[in-house]
Amino acid sequence: MGIVRAFADFLERLGGKTIEVAEKPIRRVPEGKSVQERLRVLKQLQKELKMEREFVETEEEIEEILEWRKQEIRNPFSERLAEAVLRYFTGPVESLTNSLKGLDQDLYRANILMPKDKYVALMLSVAVFAGIFGFLFAYLLYIPVDTSLLVGLLGFVGGFIYMRQYPKMVWKRRVIEVERAMPYALRHMASLLSAGVGISEAILSVARANYGVISEEFELIIRDMRTGSSFEEALSKFDEKMGSETVSRVVKQILRAVKFGGNLSEILYKLAEDFAFEYRMKLVEYVQKVNGIAFIYMFMTIVMPTMFVVGILAGSVMAQALIMPIETLAVILLFAFPTLSFIIVNMIKKGEPR
Repeated sequence: MGIVRAFADFLERLGGKTIEVAEKPIRRVPEGKSVQERLRVLKQLQKELKMEREFVETEEEIEEILEWRKQEIRNPFSERLAEAVLRYFTGPVESLTNSLKGLDQDLYRANILMPKDKYVALMLSVAVFAGIFGFLFAYLLYIPVDTSLLVGLLGFVGGFIYMRQYPKMVWKRRVIEVERAMPYALRHMASLLSAGVGISEAILSVARANYGVISEEFELIIRDMRTGSSFEEALSKFDEKMGSETVSRVVKQILRAVKFGGNLSEILYKLAEDFAFEYRMKLVEYVQKVNGIAFIYMFMTIVMPTMFVVGILAGSVMAQALIMPIETLAVILLFAFPTLSFIIVNMIKKGEPR
C-alpha cells in the first residue's frame, strides 16, 4: 500500500506541475480578492489583450506594405509609369489602342510581354516627356515661345512615332541576332543528331545553351510543344514570328527531313556551312563599303566644321561684325554637325552584314 500511495502521490505532483506549466502563460483573474480589485484587474487584462491585438494587426499591415513595395520595386519603371497613366486616362488610352492596328503582332514578334493598352499608355508617357523636353530645350536656347511650342509639338510627335516603331526595331534586332547565331546552333544540333539524339532533345539542348536570342526562341518552341502543339506547328510558328529567309530555309529543311526522311545532321551541317560562307562574303563587301564611307565621314565631321568656323570668322572680320548670331552658330556646331555624324554612323551600322 505504501508503494502504491507513493506512486499515486508522484503522479499527482507530476499532473499538478504539468497543469501549472500549461497554465503559466495564460492570464487569470486573481481569486480571493474583492470584487472591485478583480474588476480592475479584468479591465487591465482586456486593455493588454486589445493592445496586443492592435500590435499584431499593425505588424500584418506593415508586412503587407513591405511586400507590396518589394513587388512594386521589382516591376520596371516603364511598367509602373504605364500603369499609372492607364489608371488615370483609361478612356483616351482605350480609344487610341483600338485605332492602332498591328501593334499586337509587333509586340509578339518583339517578345515584349506587355498588354497592348499598357504599351499605348507607355507610348503616350514617352511622347509627353519628349514634348516637354523639346519645349524646355528650345526655350533655354532663347528661341521664341511660339517656336519653342512648335519644337515641343514635334518632340511629342517624334516620341510617339518612335515608340510605335520600337517593337519593330526590337523584332528586327532579334532577327539579326538569330541569324548570326544560327550556324553555331545548327552545328550544335547536328552534332547531337549524329550522336543519336532526337530532334526535340537537340532543340532543348540549344535552348539551354547560351546562344542568346535563338536560345530564347527555341525555349518557346519547346514550351509550345509541351502545351499541346505539334512539332510542325511549333516550328511553323517560330518561322512566322521571325519572318526571316534564313529561318524559313532552316525550318523547311527540318520539316522536310522529318516528314520524308533523310540524314538531318548532314543537312544541318551543310546549312551551317552555307550560312557561314554567305556571312564571310557579306563581311568582305561591308569592309570595302566602310573604307569608302570613312573618308566621307572624316570630311563631314572634321573638315567641314573647321571650314565652316573659318568661313564665319573670315566673313565677320571683313564685315567687321558677326555675320551670324552666336545662338545659331552654337546650335549648328553643337547639334547640326553631331546629328550629321550620327546619321552617317547609323548608315554604317545598318549596312553591317547579318
